[in-house]
Amino acid sequence: MAKKKKFFTYEFSDGEVEVPSSYKAKCSITGEIIPIYHKFLEKLVKKQYKNNFKLFLKTFAKKGAIQKQREEQGYKDDDKYTLNAYSDYLIVCYNSCINTLKDNFNKESIIKTKNEMTMIEDNFTRNFNRDIKKFINGTTI
Repeated sequence: MAKKKKFFTYEFSDGEVEVPSSYKAKCSITGEIIPIYHKFLEKLVKKQYKNNFKLFLKTFAKKGAIQKQREEQGYKDDDKYTLNAYSDYLIVCYNSCINTLKDNFNKESIIKTKNEMTMIEDNFTRNFNRDIKKFINGTTI
């Protein structure tokens, strides 16, 4: 006869949740299944996920996964040209310029936007020693 799993009921801000003694959580970054002891899970949800179990399910990341992902994207602590909030800002501005070019047919506005893009490209290259076009998600110019 198979052993019955023991379930525990916890009250979170988004409702009551029944969890087994060893809950299997899926990492949102790697997709890996991570076993978590039910008492640790309760503390984790309360402290790091604003007592919201649905938020935990949507955004859970195993220890070290976020750091590894950032390193793969070019954010390295020991790199002189490490990416940071300023690089993120430049990338957002560059994407905005791309969207402006797609939506705009005014010749003066297009010239102004292309000049802004050139300035952003130069800034990104000077500060981060990288080509900004590599960081634009699926966009071709």
